[in-house]
Amino acid sequence: MAVIAIASLVFAVVFQHEITGALQVWIDSTAYNHCFLILPLIGFLLWERRAVIASVLPRPALWPLLLMPPLSAVWLIAAVLDIQEGRQLAMVAMLEVVVLIVLGLRLFWLLLAPLLFLFFLVPSGAFLVPSLQTITADIVVGGLHALHIPVFSDGYMIEIPEGPFEIAEACAGLRFLIASIVFGCFFAVVMYRSRLRRTLFILMSIFVPIFANGLRALGIIVLAHLEGSASAVAADHVLYGWLFFTLVIMILIGIGMALVRKSDRTFPDPPAATGGSSSEPAPWRFAVVVAGAILLAVAGPAYAARLDNVFPAALLPQADGPSVAPPWHMLSGASAEWHPLVRGADREFLEGFEEPGSGIILRFVGLYRLRAIGNPLTTTENRLADDVEWRIAERDQAEVSWGGEKARVTRAEIVNGRHRRLVWSFYVVDGKIAAGLIETKLLQARAVLLRRASLAALVAVSASMDDPGDPAAAQLTRFLTASQPFPQYLTMLERETKTAARGS
Repeated sequence: MAVIAIASLVFAVVFQHEITGALQVWIDSTAYNHCFLILPLIGFLLWERRAVIASVLPRPALWPLLLMPPLSAVWLIAAVLDIQEGRQLAMVAMLEVVVLIVLGLRLFWLLLAPLLFLFFLVPSGAFLVPSLQTITADIVVGGLHALHIPVFSDGYMIEIPEGPFEIAEACAGLRFLIASIVFGCFFAVVMYRSRLRRTLFILMSIFVPIFANGLRALGIIVLAHLEGSASAVAADHVLYGWLFFTLVIMILIGIGMALVRKSDRTFPDPPAATGGSSSEPAPWRFAVVVAGAILLAVAGPAYAARLDNVFPAALLPQADGPSVAPPWHMLSGASAEWHPLVRGADREFLEGFEEPGSGIILRFVGLYRLRAIGNPLTTTENRLADDVEWRIAERDQAEVSWGGEKARVTRAEIVNGRHRRLVWSFYVVDGKIAAGLIETKLLQARAVLLRRASLAALVAVSASMDDPGDPAAAQLTRFLTASQPFPQYLTMLERETKTAARGS
């Protein structure tokens, strides 16, 4: 226990950013408030197995040391790709390996359930929100059609004669799904001994809340239809949701209790003690194997720190945004009705351009210095528009062409009342233009690990769709054709940055 405690303390110091990041998410997000209960649940599960702990002698193992280099490499890759969940999961996995080294395979296997619960400390699952929104919207639209209620759907916007509804991120059901999975795993471990029944109940705790969330949203809209007003249920829909989810949990518990057998009521007898002072491992073995494990675990963070020193955080030169050829000209003092919300950019440009006889194009450019740890370029917290003023009616990827070159961009239509805008956005990394997060993260990792580039950019251009005589897509194509190529622009900035760094 002392060795595990010392190793945990070292991990807390080395991986403090991962730990503080997780704690901040637990506090800020209602989807992860339940994480504060994970450690008490682990304590309960260990207390249930106290007879096992007392009867089986820990035997340090050397072979799990082979798992440390791959896990440390996974942490490094996750850090370069700026996948916070990946860094946290890799950290927990490395801590699990330390525990496996100290306890040995036999005791670790007997305590597998509470040890695996450590992974629930990682606030993971936010990437599921768009999929959950889509599933919820599909269930709602399908249910309304089945009930013969007139419905018009535009992405996550659903409209019936009584008023419009939006399947927002908060309505995706993520927080209930994650809490249900944690509850399902805990219930299955405590109540069952059969692996089959454990697996079945855990699967129920995953799929039942997803379907139930769709029924909840459908029920709210049907209730608004029956009452004749969408606003009549808007204020109480959160209360309806909690009552509905409480009912779902009660049903899950009822089904789970019906599957309990008498053999599940008693915990299996602990293995016979293998006592004998001669069989106790020497204390030095604990220290040697754990010290080796810790050194291998911190290799990833140490190399990441070295990479960050390669790209020092020097100030970017005072340069303008990419130039645009005539007849386009920049507007001075024009108020921007649209702007993206991004975090961590080293420099931002939001400019308006106009072509005679055409509409106004708004261009946003965010410049980022690539880092080995904490690259905010591809964070999921970045938004194409202010959620308060605009909603995304449609979003996909499209292949567009300008200046004789083809590129994939993220195409989004955003709506604010009667106004609709078209937004094309893309990333510029290591001389390439990319639309998707995964492709961008891979380019970002290649640029950092191979030291190929130190600057990247997030670009978004927007045109109004209110004038049908001049399509927004045609306006954006003409504008990008007249613009300085973005890879060329970043290359120029990198050259100026290196020159300034050598001069200082």
